Amino acid sequence: MQRRNGLFWGIFLLTLGVLFLARRAGVLDVNWHSLVNLWPVLLILAGVNLILERRGNPAAFITTVMLAVAVPTTLFGFLSHNRDRDEFNMRWNHDDDDDNNNESDSEDDDDDSGNADSDNDNEDDYRSERDRRDSETTETHTNTFSESMEGDTREAVLKLSGGAGRFFISEPTSELIKADTKQTVGTYSMSVDRDATTHIPTIELKPTEEKQNIDLKDGKFENRVDVHLNATPIWTMDVALGAGQGDLDLSAYAVRSLKLGAGAADLDLKLGAKADQSDIKLDVGAASVTVRIPKEVGCQIRKDGALNLEQLDDFTDVGGGQFVSPGYDTASKKMTIRFNGGISRFKVVRY
Repeated sequence: MQRRNGLFWGIFLLTLGVLFLARRAGVLDVNWHSLVNLWPVLLILAGVNLILERRGNPAAFITTVMLAVAVPTTLFGFLSHNRDRDEFNMRWNHDDDDDNNNESDSEDDDDDSGNADSDNDNEDDYRSERDRRDSETTETHTNTFSESMEGDTREAVLKLSGGAGRFFISEPTSELIKADTKQTVGTYSMSVDRDATTHIPTIELKPTEEKQNIDLKDGKFENRVDVHLNATPIWTMDVALGAGQGDLDLSAYAVRSLKLGAGAADLDLKLGAKADQSDIKLDVGAASVTVRIPKEVGCQIRKDGALNLEQLDDFTDVGGGQFVSPGYDTASKKMTIRFNGGISRFKVVRY
């Protein structure tokens, strides 16, 4: 299995690189629309490959190679199709503008001299307004959020969400939570609701705008969130991230439950041995995920996803996509990790 995963990713990257080089050299003349329409074939091929691998059939080698070529080709076709369509629309609009300008020129020759000054004024106004919007867009907004720790708080809930950016959870604080945000697009808000009966606080930290128009040109975009929690409560966490980086060091916290969702991201998750039982659920897209767990914690991994490159230190494959660490049955503290990934790299390290 490990060898075939390496074969898949090697051919995948090689094929994608060759396609991009061929397009830049101008040697590709393909109807990309027809390739994009064949994307359901990938699902069929992936299913056949998974069945053959589970049965140990040597034909899985062939389907792995076919899949490693078909996936990047279809992805490249989709990107190129959209690119060609955008270029066509730009040319179409440009031609329409030229036709309209020619007709207008033929009808309004007598008014050209009178409108020239007005056109120049409009262009200057447009440029000044554009410069003003650009300066506002690149302005960096910083905020600090905090909530005091109450003595009777034994459990707490954290809900953290964000789009593209960098997200960090690190060393504890004496407050219930302390969070610093820094971004060039939008702002963050934090709310804390305490249950009237149990007094369990639910903290929600999220962007004020669900949809943000992000311009990544010139490297001016920044979105960074640093979170520090109190180490006393038992935590339930729900973290939903978009693209970017997540460095979540939870080794100092007792984490009963963690639900982590991410898109195209690079995630480094470090867990501790503070809780007797931890339930971790990871749901990612095209991501690289590294999970670090203490050796004294018995860990069971349940993995789903056909196109994953996995590296599981010292774990034993018990079948059905399940793996267990040494001494799992006799460990006093246990952890369950459920991993569901798209085209992902999944690595578990015991420290």
